[in-house]
Amino acid sequence: MPNSKQKLSIFSYSLLCVFVLSACSSEADRREANRDFDYTAAKLQTRLTTPALLAQPTYSNEYQLPVETRKGPVGKDVDVRPPEQIMAFASNSRPSSSMNDTSLWFSARSLSQPIGDDIWSALNTYINVNQFPVVSKNEQSKTVIVGPVSVDFEAEHPEDIPPAPAQYYQFSVKDESQLHQAGVSVQWVKPAEGNAVPSTFEQKHYATRLLNKFSAYADTVQRNATPVNMNNPIELMLGQDNSGSKAIVANNPYAQTWQWLITVLPQAGLPIEQSSQSQGLIVFHYTGDNSVGFTDLLTFWKPVQETNGLSLSEGRYRLQLADRGTETSVTLLDDSNKPVLVTAVERLYSKLQGYTGVNVHVAEQAANAATATPVAVAEIKPIHVMKSGDDWVADTAASTVMKHLPEAVTKAGFVVGTSSSDSLNAIYKMPEENIWDALAIWKPIAPRYEGLAEGQYIFTLVPHLNGTAIRMTDASGAPVPAQLSERILGQVAAGIDGK
Repeated sequence: MPNSKQKLSIFSYSLLCVFVLSACSSEADRREANRDFDYTAAKLQTRLTTPALLAQPTYSNEYQLPVETRKGPVGKDVDVRPPEQIMAFASNSRPSSSMNDTSLWFSARSLSQPIGDDIWSALNTYINVNQFPVVSKNEQSKTVIVGPVSVDFEAEHPEDIPPAPAQYYQFSVKDESQLHQAGVSVQWVKPAEGNAVPSTFEQKHYATRLLNKFSAYADTVQRNATPVNMNNPIELMLGQDNSGSKAIVANNPYAQTWQWLITVLPQAGLPIEQSSQSQGLIVFHYTGDNSVGFTDLLTFWKPVQETNGLSLSEGRYRLQLADRGTETSVTLLDDSNKPVLVTAVERLYSKLQGYTGVNVHVAEQAANAATATPVAVAEIKPIHVMKSGDDWVADTAASTVMKHLPEAVTKAGFVVGTSSSDSLNAIYKMPEENIWDALAIWKPIAPRYEGLAEGQYIFTLVPHLNGTAIRMTDASGAPVPAQLSERILGQVAAGIDGK
């Protein structure tokens, strides 16, 4: 048996590992080089002193370094993260060939298409769909300044990469009709009031991310405008995706496969929580295999019925679609974006085979898609609610938060009353407990807030730099004590997050 000294040594070593691991993924570590910066203190040494009796060696000026007069970042101030890459999602687009130019070029699909006017129209529709505040617009030069806009970053988990601070940006459309092409560029203008000026690297990083979002939107509009015969039968087979993982392959174009999956997944008992056609992503919820209800426990003498489960535990799963021309691959991933077992892919394939005959109902498309006005497509994006200072902040507009606020407040133990566009009245009453509540194990227990007086309270939505803040006061407008407010608003935020 190890003695106390050995135990203490192991404990100390484990504690040291925890501290080291907790500090290895900070924001500073990601942007700084992983070596020391002693070179910044280096100084030129004097030439060799030659004694009088010896001949002085000959020095060559061939390798003499010029004196640098420019001022720039040095040492820790140098950001070593790779720059954001411009993504040309649409098939008729390409990024600029210049390293210092943040622009995306679109080619006309015919010699008669006014590509510059069409891209300018699509850009204005994109700004309206996302409700970007417009500071100024010039129709002649095709430029528009928007802001403040907080650009978010897609990651496996929202907390991995926080949204960029609110900034002002300028969109510009350069029309080169003689070459039958038009370019869209994004430049950083200034930070929102109260925010610090980001570095030059971050300015371009944020602008490129915003341009990529427009690129994804243009791709969605283009796909919706491309006529696809939705009446062709869906043909599925087991195959591989582009990375070699086991996948379901549809012998159908991307647009038809997408519309079919959106239609049949809820019918197959796989409710959709999030979808993005431009990213080829569908997130659905699976209740798990062999779920047993309370009534099943009471009828234990009955045999358990066979189910066509997916050999997966309960949780969120992803379908990643890839356009392969005349066919589309569909990869099943878990919520951390990792492939699942081959058995689950095969079971999903068997389940979807039963829905290949389902007709896809889509809106009638314009007769001439090439000249049709782009239609705004609002993708389903989950709401993320996170703590920012003393506030709980949702990364979306107040109108969207208000749609889910009554349900969240009810789950937090309040009785919802009247509401307006930015506030909600609710009544709190201390829940009573009895023996029947203890027996009703399937019934959720209402939250209890010790120290919170019974009565009316007001939940208010306030504009915030990163979205919409949720605050709570009593009927007179006085703030609720911080400890109680923190607990209650945490419950409300949990009810809205991910919606």
